[in-house]
Amino acid sequence: MRKIPETMKALVAYGKGNYKLEYNYPTPVCGPGDIIIKTEACGICAGDLKCMHGAAMFWGDENQPPWVRPPFIPGHEFLGRVVETGERVTEFKVGDRITADQIVPCGKCRFCRDGHYWMCQPHAIFGFQKENNGGMAEYVRYPETAVISKVPEDMPLEKALLIEPYGCAKHAVDRAKIGNEDIVVVSGAGTLGLGMITYARMKNPRKLIVLDLVNERLDKASEFGADLVWNPGEEN
Repeated sequence: MRKIPETMKALVAYGKGNYKLEYNYPTPVCGPGDIIIKTEACGICAGDLKCMHGAAMFWGDENQPPWVRPPFIPGHEFLGRVVETGERVTEFKVGDRITADQIVPCGKCRFCRDGHYWMCQPHAIFGFQKENNGGMAEYVRYPETAVISKVPEDMPLEKALLIEPYGCAKHAVDRAKIGNEDIVVVSGAGTLGLGMITYARMKNPRKLIVLDLVNERLDKASEFGADLVWNPGEEN
């Protein structure tokens, strides 16, 4: 007998601009290689907002097919504690505090097979397709191919919620292969930009320049290690 309820509270996207808070949505079913977590919290990405407002990159238009598959539960910046595991799960146990990469690799395509799983061709992502519902719900299913990491017990929630976006920021800087002779320009000092600035500073580039139209963000960029900050709306 399951120890978690059959239904849960969840924010469900049924269509473009049609998001509803459901109080009795079915809880996910745990397969043999799956993990079910009880959500601790979920961040809100700019992509979540663009999707809610109907951006064509998600819902499609005359130039591109839809990418989302409703009904789905949004949210990919989330973490929680394991409440149920499938029979094939050995690395994690009930009670573990865990999070997962945004992408859910298929494990079968050429990119997954050669270790570049972030280029996975099906490119399933938490929070945009009904097969991989996201964290804006009481419970979430991590499928067998999810890339899962343990979260330290003593990490405060507001820091733990930055694991996914800052992981993306680190990945971007790693791919740039920054050296100490490079002049680096980061355009945009939002959450991801500030994460990139912090990590790029550790690479000790010759000059780290940051552009943003919001002066408060540029102040943060300087605090995080930028050498020069410019607001293109105020200077040439």
